[in-house]
Amino acid sequence: MAPLGGPLSKSRSLFRLFVTLVWSLVFVLTAASALAAGRLEWKAKSFKERSDKSWMLELKMFLPRAPDVAYVPMKFEFEPQVYFERALVDGTEGPVERKVPLEGRQPLIESVDVGFLDAGTSKIESRTKFSFKVKRDLGYDAGEYKVTVRDTRNGQIVGTATNITFDGQNEIIDRRSIVFQGGDKKKDKKKDEAKKDEDGEKKDDEAKKDEGGDGEKKDDEKSEGSSDDGRSSSEGGDEGPPPIEEKPGGCGCRVPGGSSDSNLPLVLALGLAGALLVRRRVTT
Repeated sequence: MAPLGGPLSKSRSLFRLFVTLVWSLVFVLTAASALAAGRLEWKAKSFKERSDKSWMLELKMFLPRAPDVAYVPMKFEFEPQVYFERALVDGTEGPVERKVPLEGRQPLIESVDVGFLDAGTSKIESRTKFSFKVKRDLGYDAGEYKVTVRDTRNGQIVGTATNITFDGQNEIIDRRSIVFQGGDKKKDKKKDEAKKDEDGEKKDDEAKKDEGGDGEKKDDEKSEGSSDDGRSSSEGGDEGPPPIEEKPGGCGCRVPGGSSDSNLPLVLALGLAGALLVRRRVTT
């Protein structure tokens, strides 16, 4: 029989000591990582929308120890969880509000430089209180978000993820059914065409009336003009006979004081006398 305190008992004690050391090391590492993460204290979990369409967030941050720099770059990841919908539906006068769950949405990221410098003592502290705001034009809407804070120096999560709410009114969505009324539109078109035809006929009648009036005026003017011409001609007859117009023709020779018809016998007599004179000279 093996004596007490032999090699078997020693091996068991060594194994127990090894297991204890391993668990102690795991516990120390886990505690250290938990302490290194720090913690967050939000002033509120629900924030009201401001007049400039933004939400102001206020919180406190506690680190396990003071950082090496006065300003530590932090990354805030806002993952959309719920959307506050406002919609117009059939049978209701105003918009109906409801919460729409969201899944698989990409988080909205805000980079913030968190300052740990105490202005009174000019020392870097391990805790701080700060605030920053997010705006609608950056993609934020009224709803619920899951916020995760990371230290960008090492990618470590600070504190735990927190669900916050952005109160406000989103844009109204029209979900009412659309009714097509084709018959009424056709009737309206027919009525419009009938009105256009009536207006066109009225305009044509008015144009004809205007043309008829203008024609009568022109006839009256013509009759007045002819009567005036007659009067002028009659008045001219009292003064004397109208001048005789000259007709083209003849030889073109004119004797002062006479016309071409009165000079014809004289020309014939002169021609006859010349012929007789020539004949006598020939006979002699």
